Amino acid sequence: MRRRVSLLLMLAGPLAAAIWALGFPGSAIASTASCTELAPMPPAPSVNEAAAELGRQLFFDVRLSGNVAISCATCHDPTKAWGDDKPLAEAYPGSLHFRNSKSLLNTTHNRFYFWDGHMGGDDPASMVRNEITETHILNLDGRILQERMAQVPAYVALFDKAYGGEPSFGKTLKAVAEFQKTLVTRDAPLDRHLGGDENALSAQAGNGLELFTGKAGCSNCHNGPMLTDWQPHGHGLAEHPDVVGDPLRHITLRAVNKFLGLLNYENLKTDPGVFGVTKEETDRGAFVTPTLREVGRTAPYMHNGTLATLEDVVAFYNGGGGPDSGLPRLELSSSEQADLVTFLKEGLSGKLPEVEIPTSSPEYGILPLGRPGGDLADLIHPEIELDEPAATEPLAALPLTAPIPADNPQTDAKVELGKLLFFDTRLGGDTSVACSTCHDPTLAWGEGNDVSRGYPGTIHWRNSQTIVNSAFYKKLFWAGSVTSLEEQTPSAAKGGATGNGESEMVEERLRQIPEYVKRFKDVFGARPHIEDAWKAIAAFERTIIQPDTPFDDFMRGDRDAINDAAKRGLAIFEGKGGCWQCHSGALLSDERFHRLGVPENPVFEEDPLRQITWRFENYAKGVSEELYRTTRTDLGLYYRSKRDEHIGKFRTPSLRYTKYTMPYMHNGAFFTLEEVVDFYNEGGGQGLPVTSSLLRPLGLSDDEKGDLLTFLETLSGEEILVDAPELPPYEVMN
Repeated sequence: MRRRVSLLLMLAGPLAAAIWALGFPGSAIASTASCTELAPMPPAPSVNEAAAELGRQLFFDVRLSGNVAISCATCHDPTKAWGDDKPLAEAYPGSLHFRNSKSLLNTTHNRFYFWDGHMGGDDPASMVRNEITETHILNLDGRILQERMAQVPAYVALFDKAYGGEPSFGKTLKAVAEFQKTLVTRDAPLDRHLGGDENALSAQAGNGLELFTGKAGCSNCHNGPMLTDWQPHGHGLAEHPDVVGDPLRHITLRAVNKFLGLLNYENLKTDPGVFGVTKEETDRGAFVTPTLREVGRTAPYMHNGTLATLEDVVAFYNGGGGPDSGLPRLELSSSEQADLVTFLKEGLSGKLPEVEIPTSSPEYGILPLGRPGGDLADLIHPEIELDEPAATEPLAALPLTAPIPADNPQTDAKVELGKLLFFDTRLGGDTSVACSTCHDPTLAWGEGNDVSRGYPGTIHWRNSQTIVNSAFYKKLFWAGSVTSLEEQTPSAAKGGATGNGESEMVEERLRQIPEYVKRFKDVFGARPHIEDAWKAIAAFERTIIQPDTPFDDFMRGDRDAINDAAKRGLAIFEGKGGCWQCHSGALLSDERFHRLGVPENPVFEEDPLRQITWRFENYAKGVSEELYRTTRTDLGLYYRSKRDEHIGKFRTPSLRYTKYTMPYMHNGAFFTLEEVVDFYNEGGGQGLPVTSSLLRPLGLSDDEKGDLLTFLETLSGEEILVDAPELPPYEVMN
């Protein structure tokens, strides 16, 4: 019924339009006019010049994308009429879009954004937010964006000039939206004609205008100042074959409609259009009428770009649209079609805005990390209770098998599936990082750097811990923020500074891989679900254990498994060194939290990317405004508890596999075990008001330190090496 709205409006006028609007319950897209008349372009809006200048630079800056690879201008190129001249848009790396990228020209006059009209034109900043944060577009956490802007001195000055304050995510959105207000065209021949200039249109274009408002009936839908009624219509247009035929585009189609809450989204073979928003069956395959302003510059056409030229568009409508469109044949002659095309090309093309395209973006600077004095000395109060010795478990051999949770039983097939997923970069936001990126078997199942590399465009703020024997931990991450491998995996995969993946998108990627579909069904009895992916990875990680070190053999009764120097070292470990007070039990960790006064890693004073992540993590973890602005120290357990006595405390790491897991400590401050032993021999951190009360100068001689290091080596066996598997490919799914 709605596909015949043009005829209905033409025959019945306002009454029919009102009745049609009433039939659109709950939709933001409502009929607003029945007028078929054309009108001049509205006057350009007033603009905050300072904000627009800031927005102009931001628009071209790749730092508005998660992996700093693309910018707003990638899909809205000023040299391509602020579109991208492709039938279907490109998208965030690792993804492809399933719709045509609309031009940004004159969008300041839009009543709705996007082909499905899911955002109102009265909120341009929210439209910008949609583009920046959407997984398949720019895929950036707004909190990281805020800190990136704050790291650029030139931007800080521009934000202050435009808004009288420091950079923020919201101000960034407003600035880009303000710039887009400047992307208006003017003095189109049609506007001059409507203003009384009889010579504004050529004779052929004038004939085309008569057809547009008469025989062709174009103005039934393309009317008003923007030449659109802002209504959804179906035209029976054939789907672009790549929407289903290209796995990446099909993945995005399904992921977006899953997010919109569309039932049966997995079986989509075509773009549902406005139906995905309204869930009204009559909107299936309907799209909001696009403006025809600058249509001569914005090829290809339609929501899926299947009509390459305006000649193709006119011929399509002249033939009555696609099958079951309900559109009448127009019966235009060849010359009439040519006249109509001339009007569309000449009459609707105005003067383009003049925009200076930046040749580069302003550079990051190095900022003070917090304010002077904003370290532990300012944050810890003398009355805070110090650590007390805990009841410790005796040293023991590691169990031969890891504990298996009841809700994730171990099977060989599940482990094999988890191994594939562990190495698969398609679980990351831009398909460039996998679990194995920061937990590389050749780098002791860690990452080898003092501070982990993190997601492209970022650098992490902590050392990447090995996953060897992680199956035995009850608390994972340096601050113990999760309690199982099943929780740890998604936390890393989805974090903005780590994997930057998004569950709906990753899940749909897995479902586009036949081998995974088969394996998930065999293991879990169902198609791929993201929660099952995390379980499979956890199952694989539980196999990466080392219960057969020389120390384990010694503890099981082989007194010759370690040499005399190691035995002396063990005696120091349990005696004079006091190491056992924290490094106890089979795991050689009490899994408690201690403040050791580990020296700060100077890289945070030298690297802008690390400073960005530092502030992002503090902001994201909900510290007070004062701490966000002053702290120069990783607050550790405090981020979880918000209790002052937990400031600067970190979970005791296992000493197993430490032969290979350099560098050490939460911030990678020490690159050798010799440095670690020296640190503890000197009593831990110096110059701080408090450290763990378990620390004291040990007075170990060089020989004793050597024996202790020899013992520590017995806690590691042969390196655990696993070859990366061959990963199954995407395929077109029926």
